[in-house]
Amino acid sequence: MEDKILIINTGGTICMVHQEKNNPYSPLRPANSWEEVSKDFPVLNKFPIDYCQLSPLIDSSNMSPEAWIKISNIIFENYNKYRGFVILHGTDTMAYTASALSFALRNLSKPVILTGSQKPLQSVRSDALQNLITSIEIAGHSLYDIPLVPEVAIFFRDSLIRGNRARKNDATNYFGFSSPNFQPLGEVGAEIKISRNISPIPKKPFFIEPYFDNNVLILELFPGIKPSFLKNLFENIKELKGVVLKTYGNGNAPTSDEFIEVIEYLNSKGIIVVNISQCTTGMVKMGLYEASSRLIKAGVISGSDLTPEAAVTKLMYLLGKNISSEEIKNKMMMSLAGEQSISQSNYNFKNKDFSNKFSYEITLPKKVSADDLVKIDIDINNISLKDIDKKTAEFKLDVYNSSEDSQNRTYIIEKNLENNNSIFTTISYTSKNYIFTDDKLIISIECDKVFSFEDFNIDIFYEKI
Repeated sequence: MEDKILIINTGGTICMVHQEKNNPYSPLRPANSWEEVSKDFPVLNKFPIDYCQLSPLIDSSNMSPEAWIKISNIIFENYNKYRGFVILHGTDTMAYTASALSFALRNLSKPVILTGSQKPLQSVRSDALQNLITSIEIAGHSLYDIPLVPEVAIFFRDSLIRGNRARKNDATNYFGFSSPNFQPLGEVGAEIKISRNISPIPKKPFFIEPYFDNNVLILELFPGIKPSFLKNLFENIKELKGVVLKTYGNGNAPTSDEFIEVIEYLNSKGIIVVNISQCTTGMVKMGLYEASSRLIKAGVISGSDLTPEAAVTKLMYLLGKNISSEEIKNKMMMSLAGEQSISQSNYNFKNKDFSNKFSYEITLPKKVSADDLVKIDIDINNISLKDIDKKTAEFKLDVYNSSEDSQNRTYIIEKNLENNNSIFTTISYTSKNYIFTDDKLIISIECDKVFSFEDFNIDIFYEKI
C-alpha cells in the first residue's frame, strides 16, 4: 500500500472552473484535469495524491446507480494501492451516493470520504479548499496522526458524518449537511477529533456488491391523499418492486379501509413497503398507535430511523441481490452498515391445532448480546378455546434460553376472550440479562384450558452498529 490518497472526481460544484481565464463572471464548466483544479492552490501539491475522474463528469442531479457501480469498481480496483479515498461530488445527491456506497463496499477497512462545496474552489470565499484538504487528511489518517475511520463518510464544513446517516439540510449554508439521528463521527476545528462511535475494523476481506435495482419509489403521505390515485398508480407500474412510505410522526398513516387495501394490494404483489417517518429526527414505532398497527397487518415493515436516502438505496441494494422477499424484509429491518439505530428481527408462527401448551425455539441474530437488547414484543392473535362455553382463561408465558432447564421469567396473563382474543406483551431491557445468554431462545405459551391461536408474532429489537 502506497502512502497516497486517491481522489475520485464525479463532478459537482467543487471542481467547476470558469470558461474564460481571469474572468470570474464567465460561465462555469467542469475542470478537465487535476492540474486545472489545483493550479491556483499550491498547498494541494503538498499532499500525496493521485487523481481520476468519471467520464463524463456528472451533475449530481443526474447521479444514478450506474455511477455508483463505476465508483465502487474504481475503489475495488485500487483498494490495495491507497491508504484512503476522497470522492468529489455535487451536494444535491451526495447523501444518496454515500448511503449507496456504504452498502456496496463490504468489509470496508479504509476511509472513503465524500465532500463537495457550496461554491467552486476557484470562487472567492469558497468553502471548497477546507472541505477538500480536511477530507484528504482524514482519508490519509495515519499520515497525519488521525485515527482511522473505516467507513463511507461525508465531510462538510466542520463535521464528519456517517454517509448513510447524512442529510443535506441547506441549499446555500456552508453547514450544508447534518446527521439528525446519529452523532457525527468527527468534529473539526484547529484539531481533527474523531469520535469513538465509528465502526470497528472488519476482520474479513474487502469486497464489493454494487447491485442496485431502481424499480422503487418514495411515497410521502399528506392529509387528503386519495387512495384511488395510489391504486391507479401502482396498478400501472408493472416493474415496481419496492416502496418507501414516508408516514407521519412515529409511523402513522390513514386507517381508512381504502388506504389499507392499497397497501395490502402491494403486499399481495410481493412489493416491499418500508415505513419511515417524515420527521427529520426520531423513528417509526409501529404498533404504538392504531394508525400504524393496521400497517403491520397489511405487511409493511419498519424502517426504524432510516433517512430517506438510506432507506431507498438500501432497498435498491437488497433488491439488486436477487434474494427472496422474506430475506429482503428481514435485512431491511437490520442494520447492515450502521444506517439505523434499532434493528428488528421478526419471527412468525402459524397454528391451527388445539393444545394446552405451545413452544417455539428461535435463533437470535448473530453477534447480538444482552447489552444490545432493547425489548421483545410478543403478539398472539385470534386465540380461541376448544370449549366454546368458556370465556375466561389464564395464560402463562415463559421466556428462557435453550441452555437452561428451567424458566427464567414467567408472565401470568388472565384473558377474558369475550372482550379480546389477543395477547400483547413487552419484555423490556430490565429482563434481558436473565434470558439473553446464548443464541437460542425458547418462548412458550401455556393455558389452563385447551386453546388454539392463528398467529404468534415475536419481534426482537436490539442496538447494533
